[in-house]
Amino acid sequence: MNVGEPRGEREVTRFGRRGFLVGAAAVATTVAAGCAGSDERTEGPMIDLPDVDREAFALGVASGDPTTDAVILWTRLAPDPLADDGSGGMGPDDVEVSWEVAADDGFSEIVASGTVTASADHAHAVHVDATGLAAGTPYWYRFQAGEVLSPVGRTATLPDGSPDRFGVAIVNCQMYESGAYAAYRHLAEEEGVDLVAHLGDYIYEYPGGTGDGRHSAPDRMVETLADYRLRYASYKADPDLQAAHARFPFVATWDDHEVMNNYLGDTAPDDATAEAVRARRTAAYQAWWEHLPVRLDPPVDGELRVYQALDVGDLARLHLLDERQHGDEPPCRNDESTGLDEGDCAEVDDERTRLGDAQEAWLAESLAGSPARWNLLGNPVVLAGVDAGTDEPSYYLDTWDGYPRARARLIDLLAGAANPVVLTGDYHAGMVLDVLETPFDPSTPVVAPEFMAPPISSALFPADVSARTPQLRQQLNAHGYLTVQVAPEQVTVAFRTLGDVTDPDTDVTTAATWVVDAGDPVAR
Repeated sequence: MNVGEPRGEREVTRFGRRGFLVGAAAVATTVAAGCAGSDERTEGPMIDLPDVDREAFALGVASGDPTTDAVILWTRLAPDPLADDGSGGMGPDDVEVSWEVAADDGFSEIVASGTVTASADHAHAVHVDATGLAAGTPYWYRFQAGEVLSPVGRTATLPDGSPDRFGVAIVNCQMYESGAYAAYRHLAEEEGVDLVAHLGDYIYEYPGGTGDGRHSAPDRMVETLADYRLRYASYKADPDLQAAHARFPFVATWDDHEVMNNYLGDTAPDDATAEAVRARRTAAYQAWWEHLPVRLDPPVDGELRVYQALDVGDLARLHLLDERQHGDEPPCRNDESTGLDEGDCAEVDDERTRLGDAQEAWLAESLAGSPARWNLLGNPVVLAGVDAGTDEPSYYLDTWDGYPRARARLIDLLAGAANPVVLTGDYHAGMVLDVLETPFDPSTPVVAPEFMAPPISSALFPADVSARTPQLRQQLNAHGYLTVQVAPEQVTVAFRTLGDVTDPDTDVTTAATWVVDAGDPVAR
């Protein structure tokens, strides 16, 4: 069904355990009739329920966008996640789902509970704003549809006051076909992480049915709302990704592959019209909203305000940017899918905006008004600049390299902020760079350090870019993630990297650790 298609009035269905699965058209031949309409609550964890009942919550649970007194709780009812119509095996009716939050993992002390409608218009996904919680406190949560219990998730609110530490993990670029999600398995076991920030490329839109590795559905290019729903279901069915979501609250922005490669605004590197790009973008944004634990209402007219700032007391403010929805078309766009153009593009030096006027004004106000000791910038594409050339310059002009005046304005904003640290994704490599006052000119001052998170699983970019990138401090060609430990006097960034991304049991190691001291923008 297309978003906004009239459906008329629907009954909100209350299922018992067996009634839920039959009503959802899942494993109907194996479940006896009975229990439909039961409103009884089942206490205790889900582990005592048979596997067949867990299929109702086959995509797991997640939490996100925490504040000091609230957090978003997410799940999606999908007993048949890979149903080709994108419905998850659910029928056309809405379903009532109950939820509860507890102060302990045994649910002996319930602190919040309620019911929410899982709407067929939203792929039976729910976003619960669990409020009235205590600051800086861990909680456990679960959902229930009739007598069917979800897995249990753990979450936490943000601290207030002056915390002495806070840990953030940075993840990005998780193409399903390119490797296992061992990085998420290890991340779920990390101590000292309080929040995960996803900087984009949560899914990839390419056909998923080729090669000898893992295959995501559908096997065609993802273009429609049903396609995007199916692709998210393929990814989110992965147990390691589910484990990370169930362990930590997430915040998220997007990059290009949530829609299509190298799109920006209503433009794409192929011959697609603005109307065609917009239609595809509208479907993609709807599916992104349905599958992420975000504090947002559904998209309106194909638009979402994704950029936001989160305060960790007066220790840190995380500014999360949207660098795809609001910007102008990249300069000198060619027909190659890489977006790689020569550095002499005459269109580069113009007034193109990367963030859009409204987001740029918001960021200026957020940075200028920040009370925090540290200002972290969640920045989907590289800011400091990367020249991938050898004898001649060669830039990716759909990154900040294609927007020099907009980048100069952003660097000026960072120069006026307290202790800025840039956290980046997209490039399929781990890097440490200096954000220079004038990019590529090492004679100018360092304004901020930039730490590029390695990809979770997407194919690596193995080229050594050091020859023409003097601001590059280190390049790590490995998969993994970053952990960022924030303390009043320093930020410590660890590159947690995998051995073999195709091996789900591969080990993780700390390949490099960098420290940023308060008052000194040069990482060491």
